[in-house]
Amino acid sequence: MKKIDVNNKIFYSKEFQKDKYKFFLISQNLKCETVVLYSDEENYIICRGAIGWPTWIWTKDNFDIEKLEEIKQAIELYLTDSEKDKFTCKKELYDLLISDGFDKLNPEDYFEMGTLYCRKTIKPKECDGKMATPTMKDKSILVKYWFDDSQEMNGVDPISMEQAETDVEQMLESDKFYVWRNSNGKIVCMANYKEIDGQAKLSHVYTPTDERRKGYAANLIYCMTNDLIARGLIPLLYTDYHYIPSNRAYKNAGYEDTGILINFSCSREKKKRR
Repeated sequence: MKKIDVNNKIFYSKEFQKDKYKFFLISQNLKCETVVLYSDEENYIICRGAIGWPTWIWTKDNFDIEKLEEIKQAIELYLTDSEKDKFTCKKELYDLLISDGFDKLNPEDYFEMGTLYCRKTIKPKECDGKMATPTMKDKSILVKYWFDDSQEMNGVDPISMEQAETDVEQMLESDKFYVWRNSNGKIVCMANYKEIDGQAKLSHVYTPTDERRKGYAANLIYCMTNDLIARGLIPLLYTDYHYIPSNRAYKNAGYEDTGILINFSCSREKKKRR
């Protein structure tokens, strides 16, 4: 195990390239000036963009399990004074950490995150309305949607209304924010994306509860994805793997299920249980 830089050969290996869509966040973190990377240059990469962000652990399929001890030691290097530090990895590695009795791990924080990507869309059942680009006039409703979305998401810490306003302002200033307006002009769904290395990661896809099951999300995703593909990008996203309605909207628009990653946490100091 050693510290590596962002140009290390392992990022160009056949094994990592095969998984690059699932591990989009590693590619994104490589752009951060504060990124910290460890690897054996063959079996694994451990990456954190900044303190407070989740640490991503990539392992090649059927990696050398003799490297497990190295990986455990590297995980401990990323632990902070926070009560819990978040990690993401393949299920194969997580299961090995559990069976090996890794004492820094918090089993109660286990969360299965789905990974999907799209090369060709499928036209969903049509609904009323059309895709549009939001403006600052729409900020208040979008702030509410983003705040509500954060309260619903599993595996994600809820945000404050102030943080929601800051996030929405940033999204509105970009050219990567889309909404669906129904036939009355009301915004009934929103989504944005981040682009890096030919990939476009969709996020903040949200439909308010009273507008669900009307096809708005599937149609927004379909139109948005067509736009991204037309520009030569590979659309992808992460989901709550067991939240069926959301996943159905993506699959109805042509997204392929590429399996799961595991979100979990570790703690440097484990609290004693009574």
